[in-house]
Amino acid sequence: MSFPEPGGISQISLSGGTDPVWSRDGKELFFISADNKMMVVEIKGTGVVPEAGVPTALFPVRIGTGNTRFDVAQDGKFLIPTPVEQTASAPITVVVNWMAGLKK
Repeated sequence: MSFPEPGGISQISLSGGTDPVWSRDGKELFFISADNKMMVVEIKGTGVVPEAGVPTALFPVRIGTGNTRFDVAQDGKFLIPTPVEQTASAPITVVVNWMAGLKK
């Protein structure tokens, strides 16, 4: 939908999506699809109702809980928060009074 003045509406995705982010040049719109893929849509025109291309999947994303926010850097790299996996850690051995062990 145009902003800040109301105007035409252009549908981008038929299957939904979240967290839309514009590219730095305003020619592409990125969003996360309902099946957790990073999507891109080319936007043509600058009129009241710009023409949107067909959404294309770029890569799968792992989304954590809470607000998913991402950004696209000026060089085109994606900045995406991802959940950290909890893994079992190796046991830690603590040696107390190790100086006494050196004297033997």
